[in-house]
Amino acid sequence: MMTEGAAKQFSFRLPGGLVQRVEDCMYGLRDAGLEVNRTDVVRLLLKHALDTTHCRLELLLGKRSSKKRRKRV
Repeated sequence: MMTEGAAKQFSFRLPGGLVQRVEDCMYGLRDAGLEVNRTDVVRLLLKHALDTTHCRLELLLGKRSSKKRRKRV
């Protein structure tokens, strides 16, 4: 897959369900003819999420308002 500049190592743990979703995505991309591994898929998904949301909380959380709502009394 493509790389941008010098790569730095970044390690983290993921819940099993999320790893399964990454692997499902990987197999789907492989079925489409791309030679990818889990690292490629995580890098691709992370870049897409950052480019798409620009770390805006309401986009990351899925249309929820980032403002706190006052409780009605």
